[in-house]
Amino acid sequence: MESFLHLPTIMVMHTGSTLIATLILGLMWFRRRDSLLLTMLLLASGLGCVSTFLQILRGWLPLGFASGFGLGLAALSLGLVWQAQAVFDGHRPNYFHASVGALLWWVLNLLPLVHESQIMRTVIIAAILGTYSMLSARQVWIGRIAEPLPTRGLATVLHSLRSLMWLSAAPLAVFVSPAYPAPNEFAGWFVLSSLVNTFLVVLTILSVLILAMERAERIHRLASELDPLTNLPNRRNFVTRAETMLRRSEPVALLLFDIDHFKAVNDNHGHAMGDEVLRRFSRVIEQKLEADWLFARIGGEEFACLMPCKTASDAAVVADLLRTETSAIRFPETSLRQVTVSIGVSEKSQTAVGLDQLLAMADAALYRAKSRWTQLRAFL
Repeated sequence: MESFLHLPTIMVMHTGSTLIATLILGLMWFRRRDSLLLTMLLLASGLGCVSTFLQILRGWLPLGFASGFGLGLAALSLGLVWQAQAVFDGHRPNYFHASVGALLWWVLNLLPLVHESQIMRTVIIAAILGTYSMLSARQVWIGRIAEPLPTRGLATVLHSLRSLMWLSAAPLAVFVSPAYPAPNEFAGWFVLSSLVNTFLVVLTILSVLILAMERAERIHRLASELDPLTNLPNRRNFVTRAETMLRRSEPVALLLFDIDHFKAVNDNHGHAMGDEVLRRFSRVIEQKLEADWLFARIGGEEFACLMPCKTASDAAVVADLLRTETSAIRFPETSLRQVTVSIGVSEKSQTAVGLDQLLAMADAALYRAKSRWTQLRAFL
């Protein structure tokens, strides 16, 4: 047990594990050298490895170099990890913020009051490293609002634990024992803290890589659930979510849209204009819907909207409003004058519980609406 909790051994383990993480990141970076995230993580891991190696050579190197310069590299490493997490969440990196901790440490080490006091050095570096880890945890956590990835909670805990480990070093050094009570002696709390930190370093780097994998999977999943032209849910997504809404809500109304004479738009104005009609129609309708309504493109020029807690009468009022909004869409850049839409309405009832039944009823109502419109045009 004593040899296991031997600080130089732990430092060697720390250096080795960080070196392995650096090599893995280096291989990933070599395949994607345009990735700023991988570049920053690779640099952070490399600096951390060098910093730990300098701590191993503490007994053979001048203290000002091993501790002063080496721990500054550790601060820079954690600053880069923080900014790498910001880059992951879509922000521009702030290299000054990443390096200000290291610069502060190097400047303070020039002061005799700091340089000659081990406890003072421990308190300062613990505050710097703990603050950077805390900022990383905060960045990971607030990123969940825009992108709720499963591993964000774990990554937040890991960064928070690193912050706790570093910040706890200050009171332990002041009230229990300095990290190095005498030459070749190490405080028990410092040895245990170094051991835990060895695992946390690798785990925090891995957590960022796992988050990147989860993002790629999420993007792929969202792409498979959205219509690429209108960015609305596609039919498969609509069916899955609609069935859940039908089980939970009572009453539920369905609107089924079909853009009138859409084939003529494509034939007379081109398919590019047809695509533009679909995009403008979807944007106009989407702006008029409530947040909990499910609106999707389920076919070529067919759209559907499921409205929880609405009756057929409520839906008919909404349909009339949306029909008017559609007629108001203008295309001044072309000879296309107007676009109209026919809408069928149905409501969940004892005889129509499932989505297929609602769609069939709404489709029948839609067909009747189109027939009346065709008869009216023939009469005119």
